Amino acid sequence: MTDIVPLPSRGRAVVVAGTLLLAVAAVAVARLSPRRGAMTALPTRDVPKMVDGSLVFSKAFRERAGLEFTKAERARFVPNVRVVGTVAFNPSFVAAVGTRLRGTVRRTFKYDGDEVAAGDPLGEVESAELGEAQAAVAQAQAQLDAAERHAKRERTLFEQQLTTAREAEIAEAELSTARSSLQAAKQRVQSFGGDGTFGLFVLRSPLGGHVVEQNVSPGQSVDGTVVAYRVAHLDHLWIELSLFERDLPNVDVGDDVEVSPLAEPLAKIAGKVAHVGEVIDPQTRSTDVRVAVDFPKVHLRAGQSVRATITGSTVARDALLIPRSAVVHFDGKPTIFVAQGDDRVTATTVRLGNEDTNSYEVLEGVQEGELVARAGVFALKSELFR
Repeated sequence: MTDIVPLPSRGRAVVVAGTLLLAVAAVAVARLSPRRGAMTALPTRDVPKMVDGSLVFSKAFRERAGLEFTKAERARFVPNVRVVGTVAFNPSFVAAVGTRLRGTVRRTFKYDGDEVAAGDPLGEVESAELGEAQAAVAQAQAQLDAAERHAKRERTLFEQQLTTAREAEIAEAELSTARSSLQAAKQRVQSFGGDGTFGLFVLRSPLGGHVVEQNVSPGQSVDGTVVAYRVAHLDHLWIELSLFERDLPNVDVGDDVEVSPLAEPLAKIAGKVAHVGEVIDPQTRSTDVRVAVDFPKVHLRAGQSVRATITGSTVARDALLIPRSAVVHFDGKPTIFVAQGDDRVTATTVRLGNEDTNSYEVLEGVQEGELVARAGVFALKSELFR
C-alpha cells in the first residue's frame, strides 16, 4: 500500500488556483462556441456607395430618405436682396429742444420714455438774459408810446401852421424807429422762448411723440448750446442698410421691403426704399440705402438690428432657377445633387446669382431640364461624409 504524502500548503493553493482557471476557461469556450443551427450571416447595410464619382443608392434608401427631384427650369425671376441693417429715427419726425440761453434749470416735467403732445412743457429755465430781453421790450414800448404822442402833436401843430414840415417829418421818423425797436425787442424775446413769465423760459415740445433723450436736471446751469430734450415720433422710422455694389442693379427707390427684427424673426414689417446712395465706399464697396417704415406693427427701437428683404420691382428677367432647398454647402461652396438616373446622383458645385423667396438663380453648374434633389438633400450630404 502506497502512502499518500500530503502536499505543502503552498502546493495546495497552486492546485486550487489552476483548477479554477480551467473551469473559467471551459465556461468561456462554451459561451463562445456557436450553437447548433444558430449560424446566420449578418445582414448587409443598405447605404449608398460611391461608384465612379456618383452616389449610388437603393430604392429603399430613396424612400427612407424622402428623396424628391425637380427640374432646373427657366422662369420669370424677381430677385430679392437680403441685408442686415439698424433702426434709426426719421429726421423729419425728430426734434432737438435746446436751452437757447444761459440760465439755471428750475424744473423738469418730462423724462425719458414719456409721451408728449405738440406744445407740451418739458422743463423750465430761469434766465437773467431772458429777463433783460423782456425789460428791453418794456423800454421799447415806452419809447414807442412817447414817439406816437410826439408825432401826433407835431402833426396837429403842422396843420395849424405852428411848426415846420421838417419838425413833423423828424417826429414821424422817430415814431418809425421806435416801432422797429419794439419789434426787434419782441423778436429777441421770442427767439429766447419767453412766453409771458418774466425771466422764465419754458422748454416745449414742437411735435408729438416720445421723449427719447433728457439731458438736464433741476439746478443745472446751462448755456445756449445744450440740447435739453430730444423728442421723436416712433410711428415714422428709417431702416439704414449697407448695400453691396453687386446688388445695386436690383434695388430702386419705391421697392417693397420686408423687415424683421433679429430678436423677433417671425415678425414682418412692410416698408419702402426711400433712398439709394450715390457714392460707393471704396473700402467696403457698398452704399447706403434708407427704408421708410411708417406705423410699424412691432415696436422698434433706434439702434435695433434687423434683417431686410428687398424685392426689386424693375429688374424682372428670365433666369435658370432651382429651389433654395436644393442647395447645401461643402467647404463654403454651394453644391447641389444632380440625378444621373433613378438610383444615383452626382454632387455638383454651382455658381449662384440672386435669389427670391423660394429659388436661387443658377449661373453655372447645371443645365436647363436637369433633375436636382430638392428633398432629402441633407441625407445625401451625410452619406458623402460617412
